[in-house]
Amino acid sequence: MAWYPDLSACDYFGEDAASSLTAVGWLERGRKFAKGNTDAQVYERLAELLQDPFQPMLLMGCQECDLCQFPGKHLGANNLFVPSDGTIYVCPELILHYIDAHWYTPPEEFCQAVLSCPPTRSMEYKRLLLKNGAGVLLTKQD
Repeated sequence: MAWYPDLSACDYFGEDAASSLTAVGWLERGRKFAKGNTDAQVYERLAELLQDPFQPMLLMGCQECDLCQFPGKHLGANNLFVPSDGTIYVCPELILHYIDAHWYTPPEEFCQAVLSCPPTRSMEYKRLLLKNGAGVLLTKQD
């Protein structure tokens, strides 16, 4: 899996998309990350949004948590796109595991965006994605 510092530009989905995407929760063994308590409402809302996340492209394979002592136990294949004021936060599905098992604490502005994010299959969600720059994710990239 790729590693990105929280709140940095995320080019995982292509260079063109990096200007619209802000990375959150792209953790990796040996890299420092914020630890502490995360509000249960944020965790629960993330779980809801990850039940049927918008996936603008098919990516092959799974991501594995390399923070765990024993490999292969926690896998994730999807990503979550959370539109907010002027950006779209993107996090791997494993963010739930990172919060629960490794005490990862996402940035506060991401948490606020998660709490106000509409359901991922709603028109409101799609409008917010487009308003915040997701058009580049929906166009064919060579």
